[in-house]
Amino acid sequence: MNIRTVQELLDLIAKCRLSVGIDAAMLATSANVSPKFISQLENGKETVEVDSLIKVARALGMNIPVLFDPVHAGTLVKAKRLALELDQITGAALCNVSPRFLSTIENGKPKKRLNKLFDVLKGFGIDVEVVP
Repeated sequence: MNIRTVQELLDLIAKCRLSVGIDAAMLATSANVSPKFISQLENGKETVEVDSLIKVARALGMNIPVLFDPVHAGTLVKAKRLALELDQITGAALCNVSPRFLSTIENGKPKKRLNKLFDVLKGFGIDVEVVP
């Protein structure tokens, strides 16, 4: 299943938790995050930290390769940018992020804010696939 927006991903996580039949507190404990973080996810807070979202997705048995492997994501982003013959400054402007943020992603460093990561992926036409 391909996810195109942050909201689609957050909705999918909430639906997955309900379909598994666990409450938010139990998921928080299982994922080693706070119950407040689960609430933020399920209430659509798009600026959540990617690292914590990954913990929740893994606890639910979800596989999201482009989020789980920052080196692979960085390689994809850089390849797309180069295929478009864009430098980092122009590529960052296209995605509405700073050149430093784009460089961080391209170098496979962990990402912090989910909404900004999606801005980059969307800007370069990279789909987020959720694998069962």
